Amino acid sequence: MAKRAQQNADRGSARARPPGSRRDRRPEPATETSGFAAWAAGFTVVAAVGAAFFGWSAGCKHEPPPGAVTSHPAAPLASALTHLPAAVAEPVSGSSTSDTSKAYEGPLIGSMVSQAPVYAGMEAYRDKRIGYLRQGGKAPVDPSPNKSPNCEAGWYRLIGGGYVCGKFATLDLNHPLVRLGIAAPNFDDVLPYRYAWNMTMGTPLYKSVPSREDMLLYEPYLRTAQAKRRARAEAETAALQTTDNPYGPDPNAVSSAAGGGGPLPFITSDRRPWWLVDADGKPDIKLSDLTEDADAVVAKRMFKGFYVAIDRQFNWNNRNWYKTTAALVAPADRLAIREPPMFKGVELTGAEPVQPVAFILGTKAWKYDVDPEKRRATPTAAVERFTGAVLTGRVVPIGNTVFRETKDGWWMRTLDGTYTDPSAPPPDLARDEKWIDVNLARQTLVAFEGERPVYATLVSSGRKGRDPNDKAHDHQTVQGSFRIREKHVSITMDGDGPAPGDMPYSIEDVPYVMYFEGSYALHAAFWHSNFGHVQSHGCVNLAPLDAKRLFFWTEPLLPQGWHGAIASKERPGTRVVVHE
Repeated sequence: MAKRAQQNADRGSARARPPGSRRDRRPEPATETSGFAAWAAGFTVVAAVGAAFFGWSAGCKHEPPPGAVTSHPAAPLASALTHLPAAVAEPVSGSSTSDTSKAYEGPLIGSMVSQAPVYAGMEAYRDKRIGYLRQGGKAPVDPSPNKSPNCEAGWYRLIGGGYVCGKFATLDLNHPLVRLGIAAPNFDDVLPYRYAWNMTMGTPLYKSVPSREDMLLYEPYLRTAQAKRRARAEAETAALQTTDNPYGPDPNAVSSAAGGGGPLPFITSDRRPWWLVDADGKPDIKLSDLTEDADAVVAKRMFKGFYVAIDRQFNWNNRNWYKTTAALVAPADRLAIREPPMFKGVELTGAEPVQPVAFILGTKAWKYDVDPEKRRATPTAAVERFTGAVLTGRVVPIGNTVFRETKDGWWMRTLDGTYTDPSAPPPDLARDEKWIDVNLARQTLVAFEGERPVYATLVSSGRKGRDPNDKAHDHQTVQGSFRIREKHVSITMDGDGPAPGDMPYSIEDVPYVMYFEGSYALHAAFWHSNFGHVQSHGCVNLAPLDAKRLFFWTEPLLPQGWHGAIASKERPGTRVVVHE
């Protein structure tokens, strides 16, 4: 998967340097947020601006990091609010209430921009960034500003470490750019946000809430539904006209039903948009095609299968809407809420020697009672898929079948699942140092503190191409010893298909992302439950509960209120060892 800044980058384009890798010491430009024009973070693509700070975080293997950032022109805040129902300004009922800042009683500072960079000191050097606050995010702060020529608004020292410039953050938590920022991630739930799957081709993402006329203009399928209702109404009218009912409708009256019969702005005599074309086979669609009809009303359209992250939900014009975390507006009736898989790995005490942990992958697996002397295995009870159990190490072959004993007293058939088989600890490992072992052959992960295992689970790593000569479809996960470079509570991943005819994909705000090498990352995958089998475009997919568990355990730790953290020499990332 690949995080992009809402702009497709050719595979051959130059890659941005990873955070902290720049050799020059020129301070980063820090443009002042000019008045209400900063509503760009509210109704333009917020993620696009963020790429200026984290250009390298480009997801999984084949999709390169984003290039230059482009976004739609920002509408003034006053104008945007004119077209925005009051309900959208507040989180949807039942959504995130777990803003971690509530446990802190001291002063807070709120981000006014999509990503307010946090630096190790009061110098805005790119290689000194250690994290960022998302717009609307609030972090504990020392409220006394430190005036400096390179930040006239003053530097604020964050309690969790580092400094943020007052150009990008404010102590006024009622500031519109803070109050109308993205809702705080819900760390009490399985996922930080709710996610919805686009069910149809061409669903529009509006820049602001559309009028009824705009809906009929940009969503022609609504005209079809309206025409059917109008036809039924006219049929009923005709039936009434055949009677002598003096209270019936005037047969000479003009129908008051909305016609929406004006020309569609995106259709001309020589072309029809991709989402209205009935193509044989798979259409050759790129991400750049999704914005070809963008204008003052619509930012882009979605391909079937895209996911959006929901910031808020509201009703307007007798229709339910989602405001996405990218600050766009989507019709809820074209989307379906995706419920996450609830699988979770096994917590280990760390007090025992390293023993393998088994996971059942089959859907019709059984527990067995094995008599090693008589070489006989008897099924005793069905066992659910994804059941995890620590193994004793005893292995009994019976015919061509191998059975393994669990510490719970039952035996499993090896072919019904998989089991952990970590490598030896890295030779230069410090005492009690955290590290992660990913076994691609077994599709398992074990988290260690020194030599003590503390957690084990399943993964889904990158798929191998069917044809060894087809490099475009070879998504195998990179092997080696790495360190986590940066972590994001969530970040958008999207990209074009690697070859003609392959479909683009886009998953907004993929949760709990931990980049460890280039664009390879450990991250949550809520869109499938195929853990224990290869699945991804190169990243290491984890069940959401597992990704969350590891995200808040790995280094660098994420301070309260931050949305992302970058490793440094002083705060190195957790080691990740990937092998077969």
